[in-house]
Amino acid sequence: MTVAQGNDPSSTPRAAADASRAAGPADEAAQDVLSTIELEVAQLLRRAERTRASGAPGTSRRGGTLDRSGYLLLHALGTHGAQNVNALAERLGLDASTVTRQVVTLERGGHVHRARDPHDGRAVLVEPTADGLAELDRHREARGELYADVLGSWSRLDRALLAEMLGRLNADLDAFRRRRDGA
Repeated sequence: MTVAQGNDPSSTPRAAADASRAAGPADEAAQDVLSTIELEVAQLLRRAERTRASGAPGTSRRGGTLDRSGYLLLHALGTHGAQNVNALAERLGLDASTVTRQVVTLERGGHVHRARDPHDGRAVLVEPTADGLAELDRHREARGELYADVLGSWSRLDRALLAEMLGRLNADLDAFRRRRDGA
């Protein structure tokens, strides 16, 4: 099925997903699309990990000190400012204990520090250090160069569509997690 064949502008994404589930196996074209998505996402994750493990520029194995978790946590702090562990966990869709371990690792690397919340002395805020933000910038630049190379033959429209669809997929995955978890 092509995108044009499967695109029904009169329905919302949620209604289309509900209709696809309701149609069941009888709607082979819809099932084929879902199977293709599942496989392509699995391959994307494997290839991303293989690229990281190879020491490609912009990865922690190639002169950088941030793994994916550290990169995302520092990005959240750089974008949204100092936060407590629970706020970071909610923002990243992780358990607070997982974020605490990541914060400890980043703190040991000099990328973040913890300080008392000036508004609530019992609470602790995590904030990025200047060195942490500089390392984040180095990683972002290297990752940007990597994707500029990988997507070099793509049109500006194709790149924009990929960015839009990935953002939408991530938002929908977060919404699914919140629905599933009852949050």
